[in-house]
Amino acid sequence: MSSIYIIIALVALLTVLVCYAFISQQLAKKRKQRLRLMNALKQRLELFKQISSGMPAGYLPADLNALVYQVLINTLEQLAKLAPKDNYSAEAAEYQKQFKASKEGADQTRLKAEQTAQVQPLLKELARYVGSQAESGRLTKTQSNRLLGLCRRLLLQTTIEGYVHQAKQARSENKLRLAIHHYTTARKLLLKEAGQQDVTKQVAQLSAVIAKLEQENAAQSGPTATASDEAAASKEWEELEDEGDWKKKQVYD
Repeated sequence: MSSIYIIIALVALLTVLVCYAFISQQLAKKRKQRLRLMNALKQRLELFKQISSGMPAGYLPADLNALVYQVLINTLEQLAKLAPKDNYSAEAAEYQKQFKASKEGADQTRLKAEQTAQVQPLLKELARYVGSQAESGRLTKTQSNRLLGLCRRLLLQTTIEGYVHQAKQARSENKLRLAIHHYTTARKLLLKEAGQQDVTKQVAQLSAVIAKLEQENAAQSGPTATASDEAAASKEWEELEDEGDWKKKQVYD
């Protein structure tokens, strides 16, 4: 009888040990999953904080602005559930206030020359996120196409503005051939967009600026440019500068 009891005790002990090992393994697995999820959420939070703070106020169209704040708030709410002792809930409430204030803000703003390089990588990250959400089925095809289209237009806009800023800088330094090169590059980018939106007026304006610069460059190579030629060129540059509104409008088309 004693041997039977010993066998039963051993079986019971083995069963307990197996159960303990199984439970420990499952708990360790859950801890790893939780840690991976926390790290992924924190990385996403950091990225969208950079996007939110790096974009000038009023720059993003309403749909993209809503997406940025929605991701921030949702991510913080998920982190609050995983780490309730941390300050994530209060941070989410603060972003909700910021989102409400952003919807009540001014019309879309234009970028300054120094902001172009800052904004472009953020737009690319935003477009990459939209693409990943579409692939995972979290965004419909219609939603992703709309958001990716807005990102693409803003990227095109910032690229063109960058070339225009460089052209103006070159013009101010009397580097006319370099200015012509930058304006020509901007025009080529616009022409590639011709199938997506009407850019006829903008292309014509860039062409006029380029023609004036070429005339001025030719005049500098030969006879001295007249005051009327310089005034006409200045007028074309001013008209191009005033055309920032077309960019605002077409982002919302």
